[in-house]
Amino acid sequence: MPLHNDHPPFVGVKAGDLVLVQSTLNPDPTDTDWWIGLIISNQGRLKENRSDTVLTVVDTDSGEVRQVNAEQTTRLSLAGMEHNKVVPLIKG
Repeated sequence: MPLHNDHPPFVGVKAGDLVLVQSTLNPDPTDTDWWIGLIISNQGRLKENRSDTVLTVVDTDSGEVRQVNAEQTTRLSLAGMEHNKVVPLIKG
């Protein structure tokens, strides 16, 4: 898994974050089997030394709720996004 700033890309993700979910833990760079999801919960704290953390993620295309390994995710940061102008994907 590639490291970003000496940390795996899943460290620090939390409920409400958008993530890119890859099909495998170590995908080929040309792999196109991925989807975008919204984290609705996580079981436990996401730490570098934990590779077994499971996230509950809503697929933004289908609305399907899925359980995924945190190592399959990369947090997406949307430049210029203002939190007070975001339309929620799910109602809390």
